[in-house]
Amino acid sequence: ERATRETAARLAGAGIGPGDKVALFVENRPEWHILDFACHLLGAVSVPLYSTLPAHQVRYIVADSHAKLLVVSGKERARTALEAASGLPGVRLLGVDRGLADGLESVGELALPPHRHRPEPPALSGSDLASLIYTSGTTGEPKGVMLSHRNFISQVETVRELYPITERDICMSFLPLSHVFERTVDYVFFDRGAQINYVESIERVAAQLTEIRPTIMVSVPRLYERSYIKIISKVQQEGGAKRRLFEWAVRVGREVRGAAWRGERASAFARGQFAVARSRVFSKVLDRLGGRLRFSISGGAPLAREVAEFFDIVGLPILQGYGLTETSPVIAANRLDANRLGSVGQVFPGVEVRIATDGEILARGPNIMLGYWGHPEATAETIDGDGWLHTGDVGYLDGDGYLFITDRKKDIIVTSGGKNVAPQPIEGRLGATPYITQAVLIGDKFPYLTALVVPNFENLQAHFASKGVTGLAQDEMARHDETQALVAAAVKQVNGDLATHERIRRFTILDRELSLEEGELTPTQKVRRRVVAERYGALIERMYLKTQRAGEYDLSE
Repeated sequence: ERATRETAARLAGAGIGPGDKVALFVENRPEWHILDFACHLLGAVSVPLYSTLPAHQVRYIVADSHAKLLVVSGKERARTALEAASGLPGVRLLGVDRGLADGLESVGELALPPHRHRPEPPALSGSDLASLIYTSGTTGEPKGVMLSHRNFISQVETVRELYPITERDICMSFLPLSHVFERTVDYVFFDRGAQINYVESIERVAAQLTEIRPTIMVSVPRLYERSYIKIISKVQQEGGAKRRLFEWAVRVGREVRGAAWRGERASAFARGQFAVARSRVFSKVLDRLGGRLRFSISGGAPLAREVAEFFDIVGLPILQGYGLTETSPVIAANRLDANRLGSVGQVFPGVEVRIATDGEILARGPNIMLGYWGHPEATAETIDGDGWLHTGDVGYLDGDGYLFITDRKKDIIVTSGGKNVAPQPIEGRLGATPYITQAVLIGDKFPYLTALVVPNFENLQAHFASKGVTGLAQDEMARHDETQALVAAAVKQVNGDLATHERIRRFTILDRELSLEEGELTPTQKVRRRVVAERYGALIERMYLKTQRAGEYDLSE
């Protein structure tokens, strides 16, 4: 609290006051929150930037938001910020730390006014603007989402009532704080007095799980899916008695937990076996995750059903939720006492949801944004005259009020034969197989579905090593006949549970992962479909030609 008040006083002395925009180009660290809370104290508006943004995107957001101040951490980001600010007169640049660049003053070097000269916090209302959060934008330029103090407070108060989070909990912060998901989660942890440990990036999480030993995990599905694939792959590589024991434990767990998912109770004998399985087998899995996790939360994208089922069997419930930046973010979420696998949970108290005639999910409540900064037309297109926000997602409510998401409305594939296909569930199932890490379905206005597939290079490397083949580069693995066979088997497996028009007829294996740096993913790991379609347009076109070329595989026969 003292650091926040002193930072607020320094910023006030630098001319920051109510309504002023302060852009935060800072990675996950305590100072991010100190700066954010300092803005709240002054009635200023924080404008968080993803820490990996290039200079032209930093410049766009700083200019569009009319930020007076750009605060930066790290020498590399300082160079990016200096380049971005060079064309923006009137924007002051400050560092979180000293010595980031020649002539760059730090926040701590600003004059600290004596107590008697520090401004009193302004009187704020719940409807006042608290933050401008720029959407990661799967299409077009990002827009600033205007979130109010009431938006954030409504989320914190709801979570306080529904989830057993206390000062004894230990948490990890590694998703970008510039995204509303991690930010609101951290607000909840502050509210409950939980311990927050900052991790550099999602890539470092696995290494630090056993060190930090968190009790609650909050992540996007990709982390859980990667953990699942690693566990399954390790068991398959071990083989023998260990593999048979693990497979027995999963079978027993599926019998017991499967009964619970159906609202039934397994036999006493099965429950006894399950207790042994958890003690002898699944406890070791949980130990690899730190050994203290009580539950996990997943959001930002759909979680593959088989991944959710596996961790539930193991003893780690993953509570899937749903929302948007525009909804601060949560609309609905599962709870420990109300968790229906495959759903995104029941709608939060105080939030209303209805399903439009075309299946689109509409939401209304205290969590709905004020609008898009400087885009009144886009605001009117998104929030109708009755206050309903049109999410752009398609789904349904079951008889018990659980919300199920089918797909993004704009992502629905309509084949040339008029068949509708929701790509995300299929892509999620492909990504949960051992030898596929990413998949993008193609088929809009085409006669059948195809896919761009990124193999799991780590598992492929282990597979080739088990056969005495080492030293293959990624592009060599991608072209290898063995990779073709492994990926084809996975695609056929997923195809087996799909309707005829949903099945993938051809696929092309890519030799690298889709990435944030290449503009193919958003910072929350969502595929930018337009970018991918343009970048791999020639490959996609070839999959719809009658001739078959190297790297393209036909499953239609």
